Amino acid sequence: MGGSDTTAKPKRHAVITGLAGFCSGATEAAVTMPFDTIKTYCQVQKTGITPVTAARDIHKLKGIGGFYFGLPAVLVQVAGKGAIRWSAYEQFKGGLQAAGAPKASIDLFAGMGAGFAEAFLWTTPTERLKVLRQNDIRSGLNRYSSLPSAVRTVAAEHGITGLYAGIGACGLRQASGVGVRFAVYGRVKALLSSDPPQMWQSALAGGITGCVSTALNHPIDVVKTRIEAQDGKQKEYNNTMQAFRSIVREEGVRTLYRGIAPRMVKISLGQAITFTAYERYSDALAGVAGALGIFGGSSTSALASAA
Repeated sequence: MGGSDTTAKPKRHAVITGLAGFCSGATEAAVTMPFDTIKTYCQVQKTGITPVTAARDIHKLKGIGGFYFGLPAVLVQVAGKGAIRWSAYEQFKGGLQAAGAPKASIDLFAGMGAGFAEAFLWTTPTERLKVLRQNDIRSGLNRYSSLPSAVRTVAAEHGITGLYAGIGACGLRQASGVGVRFAVYGRVKALLSSDPPQMWQSALAGGITGCVSTALNHPIDVVKTRIEAQDGKQKEYNNTMQAFRSIVREEGVRTLYRGIAPRMVKISLGQAITFTAYERYSDALAGVAGALGIFGGSSTSALASAA
């Protein structure tokens, strides 16, 4: 995806890209969840805390299981957004190519469009539920012990719109992160890859891509987490810009980078898994579809063709 060549590649059926995205997203979530929990724990603290201290606190308060608080919401979120992301990316990319957009910008803008789509359709409500569950560790309460009860609690106390708290920050984070990842991945992979690319080369390119996107948009992730962690009628943060200004004014600019270490590990590892797994799942599903004569299956993945 992206990189030096965005022309003449076989376009996968939306069912194949959606299923491959779903599978790769679920694989990523199962592996990287502890880093996400540590990241969130760091970000919701009003005073600075190191990732190591956060990990110790989580283990002391909730044991090993504490690192997987919010896992059901994460699995639903990541798997679902993976399906939306890859399908939307292919649709946006096809539209931009048909419109004659500059080749160098296609992956970036298609990725940004996919990021906005997943944020509004899926990521914001599931991210809200995940953060509330993870915040139970710090609060000592157990208000969001299961995914169904969390939905009922939020809906009863805040209405359905309560699930969309932080939608502005989440949309900005997803659009910037996904856009950068799609734009950078193909270029990095082209520098690293042999022909055909090996699995470690795809993984390394994905990891580098994750580091770049994390470094660029971590501040908006902190703002998003603070807004989504609010539980109750009294809210300190009302919108993205007000939250940003309040955090900087009261806690300093450094607060906007709180939790960046575990997030960078989580995102870089996650992207290494996601991009590598997506290619393999896509090839496998296309092969099965080709054998069955459905969904226009073929043996060449969209990513591999574009790299």
